[in-house]
Amino acid sequence: MKKSLFILFFLSGILISSCSSYKMDIQQGNVVEEETISQVTKGMSRGQVQSILGTALMQDDFHANRWDYVYYLKKPGKKAELKSIAIIFKGNAVSQILK
Repeated sequence: MKKSLFILFFLSGILISSCSSYKMDIQQGNVVEEETISQVTKGMSRGQVQSILGTALMQDDFHANRWDYVYYLKKPGKKAELKSIAIIFKGNAVSQILK
């Protein structure tokens, strides 16, 4: 009886510990791919940029002419990947694309 209880607790401990070892990817921000960024060109309107890249992750009230798109990906056991792009507007048109 004691031996069977010990085996039961031992096996349940193994099952619980194996379930808790899963680590998921952490992904935050806007996906910033070179192919998508290349679609944005100088002279585009804010609406056109937003339809291509989506809503900017960071929009500063003090720098209303700058939209920042940031992407962060962390996979277990690998180095974190960080990509960012800034779109600078002059009026309603893109004047600079900072990679």
